[in-house]
Amino acid sequence: MKRTALNSFGQWLAGVTLAAIVPILASAEEPVRLKVTFGQVYAVSGMTFDWTTVDVNVKNIAFQKSVVMHYKDPAAGTWKDFPLTFSGHYGNYDVFSGTNAPTAQEFVIKYGVPSEEHWDNNGGTNYKIGAFVGAVGGNVMLRKATSHIGHEAGGGFTFTTSWFDGEIYVQNLSFNKRVGVHYTANDGATWHDADGSYAGKVQAVANVVDSVEIWKFRTPTLNLVNPGQFRFAVYYEVKDPGPNLGKQFWDNNFSQDYFVGKGEGTTIQ
Repeated sequence: MKRTALNSFGQWLAGVTLAAIVPILASAEEPVRLKVTFGQVYAVSGMTFDWTTVDVNVKNIAFQKSVVMHYKDPAAGTWKDFPLTFSGHYGNYDVFSGTNAPTAQEFVIKYGVPSEEHWDNNGGTNYKIGAFVGAVGGNVMLRKATSHIGHEAGGGFTFTTSWFDGEIYVQNLSFNKRVGVHYTANDGATWHDADGSYAGKVQAVANVVDSVEIWKFRTPTLNLVNPGQFRFAVYYEVKDPGPNLGKQFWDNNFSQDYFVGKGEGTTIQ
Protein backbone atom coordinates (compact mmCIF):
# COMPACT_ATOMS: atom_id res chain seq x y z
CA MET A 1 0.00 0.00 0.00
CA LYS A 2 1.20 3.51 -0.63
CA ARG A 3 0.98 4.42 3.01
CA THR A 4 2.82 1.74 4.90
CA ALA A 5 1.20 -0.27 7.64
CA LEU A 6 3.86 0.85 10.07
CA ASN A 7 3.17 4.55 9.40
CA SER A 8 -0.54 4.05 9.94
CA PHE A 9 0.24 1.92 12.95
CA GLY A 10 2.27 4.75 14.45
CA GLN A 11 -0.68 7.12 14.23
CA TRP A 12 -3.03 4.55 15.77
CA LEU A 13 -0.50 3.96 18.53
CA ALA A 14 -0.90 7.40 20.07
CA GLY A 15 -2.26 7.16 23.60
CA VAL A 16 -1.40 3.50 24.20
CA THR A 17 1.63 1.79 25.67
CA LEU A 18 4.30 0.94 23.11
CA ALA A 19 5.45 -2.22 24.86
CA ALA A 20 1.93 -3.65 24.78
CA ILE A 21 1.51 -3.51 20.99
CA VAL A 22 2.85 -5.94 18.38
CA PRO A 23 2.55 -4.61 14.80
CA ILE A 24 1.94 -7.43 12.32
CA LEU A 25 2.13 -6.63 8.62
CA ALA A 26 -0.19 -8.06 5.98
CA SER A 27 0.46 -11.57 4.68
CA ALA A 28 -1.44 -14.44 3.11
CA GLU A 29 -2.15 -15.79 6.60
CA GLU A 30 -3.44 -12.56 8.10
CA PRO A 31 -6.67 -13.03 10.12
CA VAL A 32 -8.54 -10.44 8.03
CA ARG A 33 -9.75 -10.71 4.44
CA LEU A 34 -12.03 -8.63 2.30
CA LYS A 35 -15.15 -10.53 1.32
CA VAL A 36 -16.48 -8.20 -1.37
CA THR A 37 -16.57 -4.50 -2.21
CA PHE A 38 -17.90 -2.25 -4.97
CA GLY A 39 -18.71 1.38 -5.61
CA GLN A 40 -22.30 2.51 -5.97
CA VAL A 41 -23.96 5.50 -7.67
CA TYR A 42 -27.66 6.36 -7.60
CA ALA A 43 -29.33 9.36 -9.21
CA VAL A 44 -32.86 10.50 -8.36
CA SER A 45 -34.76 13.80 -8.62
CA GLY A 46 -31.72 15.64 -9.90
CA MET A 47 -29.51 14.46 -7.04
CA THR A 48 -26.67 11.95 -7.21
CA PHE A 49 -25.59 9.77 -4.30
CA ASP A 50 -22.42 7.67 -4.25
CA TRP A 51 -20.98 5.33 -1.65
CA THR A 52 -19.00 2.12 -1.14
CA THR A 53 -20.37 -1.26 -0.12
CA VAL A 54 -17.84 -3.42 1.72
CA ASP A 55 -17.96 -6.71 3.67
CA VAL A 56 -14.99 -8.15 5.56
CA ASN A 57 -14.28 -11.48 7.26
CA VAL A 58 -12.05 -11.57 10.35
CA LYS A 59 -10.77 -14.55 12.28
CA ASN A 60 -12.23 -14.54 15.77
CA ILE A 61 -8.95 -14.15 17.68
CA ALA A 62 -10.30 -11.88 20.44
CA PHE A 63 -13.66 -10.73 21.77
CA GLN A 64 -12.75 -7.04 21.57
CA LYS A 65 -12.00 -6.01 18.00
CA SER A 66 -12.25 -3.14 15.55
CA VAL A 67 -12.36 -3.31 11.76
CA VAL A 68 -11.67 -0.20 9.72
CA MET A 69 -11.67 0.73 6.05
CA HIS A 70 -8.49 2.82 5.71
CA TYR A 71 -9.19 4.73 2.51
CA LYS A 72 -7.75 7.49 0.36
CA ASP A 73 -10.17 10.40 0.15
CA PRO A 74 -10.55 10.98 -3.62
CA ALA A 75 -11.18 14.71 -3.11
CA ALA A 76 -8.54 15.59 -0.52
CA GLY A 77 -6.00 12.90 -1.38
CA THR A 78 -5.46 12.15 2.31
CA TRP A 79 -5.89 8.81 4.07
CA LYS A 80 -8.81 8.44 6.49
CA ASP A 81 -10.48 5.73 8.58
CA PHE A 82 -14.07 4.56 8.35
CA PRO A 83 -15.14 2.06 11.05
CA LEU A 84 -17.05 -0.97 9.81
CA THR A 85 -19.99 -2.40 11.75
CA PHE A 86 -20.30 -5.90 13.19
CA SER A 87 -22.85 -7.81 11.13
CA GLY A 88 -22.52 -11.47 12.08
CA HIS A 89 -20.79 -14.09 14.25
CA TYR A 90 -20.21 -17.57 12.82
CA GLY A 91 -18.15 -19.41 15.40
CA ASN A 92 -14.51 -19.01 14.43
CA TYR A 93 -15.02 -15.91 12.28
CA ASP A 94 -17.00 -12.66 12.27
CA VAL A 95 -18.27 -10.44 9.47
CA PHE A 96 -18.04 -6.64 9.51
CA SER A 97 -19.80 -4.45 6.95
CA GLY A 98 -20.11 -0.95 5.62
CA THR A 99 -23.31 -0.56 3.63
CA ASN A 100 -22.88 3.20 3.36
CA ALA A 101 -19.11 3.67 3.50
CA PRO A 102 -17.55 6.75 1.90
CA THR A 103 -16.76 6.78 -1.80
CA ALA A 104 -13.27 5.36 -2.14
CA GLN A 105 -11.24 4.39 -5.16
CA GLU A 106 -8.39 2.94 -3.08
CA PHE A 107 -8.37 1.40 0.37
CA VAL A 108 -7.06 -1.32 2.69
CA ILE A 109 -8.62 -3.07 5.69
CA LYS A 110 -7.23 -2.67 9.22
CA TYR A 111 -8.15 -5.19 11.94
CA GLY A 112 -7.28 -4.36 15.52
CA VAL A 113 -7.47 -6.51 18.66
CA PRO A 114 -5.80 -5.85 22.02
CA SER A 115 -2.00 -5.82 21.53
CA GLU A 116 -2.17 -6.54 17.78
CA GLU A 117 -2.97 -4.91 14.46
CA HIS A 118 -3.47 -6.79 11.19
CA TRP A 119 -3.94 -5.68 7.59
CA ASP A 120 -5.42 -6.83 4.30
CA ASN A 121 -3.78 -4.65 1.66
CA ASN A 122 -4.49 -6.94 -1.31
CA GLY A 123 -0.99 -8.34 -1.43
CA GLY A 124 0.59 -4.91 -1.20
CA THR A 125 -1.33 -3.38 -4.12
CA ASN A 126 -4.30 -1.98 -2.15
CA TYR A 127 -7.90 -2.52 -3.25
CA LYS A 128 -8.92 -0.30 -6.17
CA ILE A 129 -12.57 0.00 -7.20
CA GLY A 130 -14.95 2.39 -8.97
CA ALA A 131 -18.63 2.91 -9.66
CA PHE A 132 -20.07 -0.57 -10.24
CA VAL A 133 -16.56 -1.99 -10.32
CA GLY A 134 -15.69 -4.31 -7.45
CA ALA A 135 -13.18 -6.66 -5.89
CA VAL A 136 -13.22 -10.00 -4.07
CA GLY A 137 -10.61 -10.77 -1.42
CA GLY A 138 -8.24 -13.46 -2.65
CA ASN A 139 -10.38 -13.63 -5.84
CA VAL A 140 -12.86 -16.03 -4.24
CA MET A 141 -14.95 -15.85 -1.05
CA LEU A 142 -17.94 -17.68 0.37
CA ARG A 143 -21.09 -15.57 0.20
CA LYS A 144 -23.35 -17.94 2.13
CA ALA A 145 -24.06 -21.62 2.78
CA THR A 146 -27.29 -23.21 4.05
CA SER A 147 -28.00 -26.76 5.25
CA HIS A 148 -31.14 -28.71 4.38
CA ILE A 149 -32.89 -31.82 5.66
CA GLY A 150 -35.07 -34.08 3.52
CA HIS A 151 -36.72 -37.51 3.53
CA GLU A 152 -36.64 -40.23 0.92
CA ALA A 153 -38.70 -43.43 0.92
CA GLY A 154 -37.63 -46.74 -0.58
CA GLY A 155 -37.85 -50.45 0.14
CA GLY A 156 -40.36 -49.86 2.87
CA PHE A 157 -38.06 -47.48 4.72
CA THR A 158 -37.85 -43.72 5.02
CA PHE A 159 -34.38 -42.20 5.10
CA THR A 160 -33.45 -38.79 6.47
CA THR A 161 -31.14 -37.02 4.07
CA SER A 162 -29.04 -33.87 4.18
CA TRP A 163 -27.19 -31.52 1.85
CA PHE A 164 -26.08 -27.92 1.72
CA ASP A 165 -26.08 -25.24 -0.94
CA GLY A 166 -24.97 -21.65 -1.25
CA GLU A 167 -23.28 -18.91 -3.21
CA ILE A 168 -19.69 -17.85 -3.87
CA TYR A 169 -18.21 -14.46 -4.79
CA VAL A 170 -15.75 -14.74 -7.68
CA GLN A 171 -13.40 -12.19 -9.25
CA ASN A 172 -13.83 -12.55 -13.00
CA LEU A 173 -10.25 -13.34 -14.05
CA SER A 174 -11.12 -15.75 -16.88
CA PHE A 175 -14.14 -16.67 -18.97
CA ASN A 176 -13.68 -20.39 -18.34
CA LYS A 177 -13.39 -21.31 -14.71
CA ARG A 178 -14.18 -24.02 -12.19
CA VAL A 179 -15.75 -22.87 -8.94
CA GLY A 180 -17.20 -24.92 -6.09
CA VAL A 181 -16.75 -26.40 -2.62
CA HIS A 182 -14.43 -29.12 -1.33
CA TYR A 183 -16.39 -30.73 1.50
CA THR A 184 -16.72 -33.58 3.95
CA ALA A 185 -19.93 -34.79 5.58
CA ASN A 186 -18.24 -37.30 7.90
CA ASP A 187 -15.62 -35.29 9.75
CA GLY A 188 -12.88 -35.74 7.17
CA ALA A 189 -13.13 -39.49 6.56
CA THR A 190 -13.90 -38.73 2.90
CA TRP A 191 -13.73 -35.51 0.89
CA HIS A 192 -15.60 -34.57 -2.29
CA ASP A 193 -15.94 -31.66 -4.71
CA ALA A 194 -19.23 -30.04 -5.68
CA ASP A 195 -18.80 -27.75 -8.68
CA GLY A 196 -20.91 -24.62 -8.88
CA SER A 197 -22.56 -22.84 -11.79
CA TYR A 198 -22.55 -19.22 -12.91
CA ALA A 199 -25.53 -17.29 -11.54
CA GLY A 200 -24.78 -13.75 -12.76
CA LYS A 201 -23.00 -10.61 -11.63
CA VAL A 202 -23.48 -8.98 -8.26
CA GLN A 203 -26.45 -6.60 -8.31
CA ALA A 204 -25.90 -3.11 -6.91
CA VAL A 205 -28.72 -0.61 -6.34
CA ALA A 206 -28.69 0.85 -9.86
CA ASN A 207 -26.60 -1.56 -11.94
CA VAL A 208 -24.67 -4.81 -11.98
CA VAL A 209 -21.10 -4.88 -10.71
CA ASP A 210 -18.43 -5.49 -13.32
CA SER A 211 -15.77 -8.08 -12.51
CA VAL A 212 -17.62 -9.68 -9.56
CA GLU A 213 -19.69 -12.80 -10.21
CA ILE A 214 -21.90 -15.04 -8.10
CA TRP A 215 -21.67 -18.80 -8.49
CA LYS A 216 -24.20 -21.16 -6.91
CA PHE A 217 -23.47 -24.67 -5.65
CA ARG A 218 -25.36 -27.63 -4.22
CA THR A 219 -23.92 -30.84 -2.83
CA PRO A 220 -25.52 -34.20 -3.63
CA THR A 221 -28.19 -35.50 -1.29
CA LEU A 222 -26.48 -37.54 1.42
CA ASN A 223 -27.63 -39.80 4.22
CA LEU A 224 -27.86 -37.89 7.50
CA VAL A 225 -25.07 -39.25 9.69
CA ASN A 226 -22.96 -37.98 12.56
CA PRO A 227 -21.23 -35.61 13.02
CA GLY A 228 -23.88 -32.96 12.87
CA GLN A 229 -22.05 -30.56 10.58
CA PHE A 230 -20.55 -30.14 7.14
CA ARG A 231 -16.95 -28.96 6.78
CA PHE A 232 -15.76 -27.33 3.58
CA ALA A 233 -13.58 -24.83 1.73
CA VAL A 234 -14.22 -22.85 -1.47
CA TYR A 235 -12.12 -23.18 -4.64
CA TYR A 236 -11.70 -21.31 -7.93
CA GLU A 237 -9.59 -22.62 -10.81
CA VAL A 238 -8.72 -20.65 -13.95
CA LYS A 239 -9.51 -22.71 -17.07
CA ASP A 240 -8.67 -20.27 -19.88
CA PRO A 241 -5.66 -21.31 -22.00
CA GLY A 242 -2.55 -19.27 -21.22
CA PRO A 243 0.04 -18.78 -18.49
CA ASN A 244 -2.62 -18.80 -15.72
CA LEU A 245 -4.25 -22.06 -16.85
CA GLY A 246 -4.81 -24.23 -13.79
CA LYS A 247 -4.08 -21.48 -11.28
CA GLN A 248 -6.14 -22.03 -8.12
CA PHE A 249 -7.51 -19.72 -5.46
CA TRP A 250 -8.97 -20.88 -2.14
CA ASP A 251 -11.09 -19.52 0.66
CA ASN A 252 -10.61 -21.90 3.57
CA ASN A 253 -11.63 -19.48 6.33
CA PHE A 254 -8.12 -18.57 7.50
CA SER A 255 -6.97 -22.23 7.26
CA GLN A 256 -9.79 -23.27 9.63
CA ASP A 257 -12.30 -24.42 6.98
CA TYR A 258 -15.97 -23.51 7.19
CA PHE A 259 -18.45 -25.44 9.34
CA VAL A 260 -22.23 -25.39 8.95
CA GLY A 261 -24.57 -27.45 11.12
CA LYS A 262 -26.82 -30.02 9.45
CA GLY A 263 -30.04 -28.60 10.92
CA GLU A 264 -32.59 -27.41 8.36
CA GLY A 265 -31.97 -23.79 7.41
CA THR A 266 -28.72 -23.40 9.33
CA THR A 267 -26.82 -20.66 7.50
CA ILE A 268 -23.39 -19.06 7.55
CA GLN A 269 -22.37 -16.12 5.41
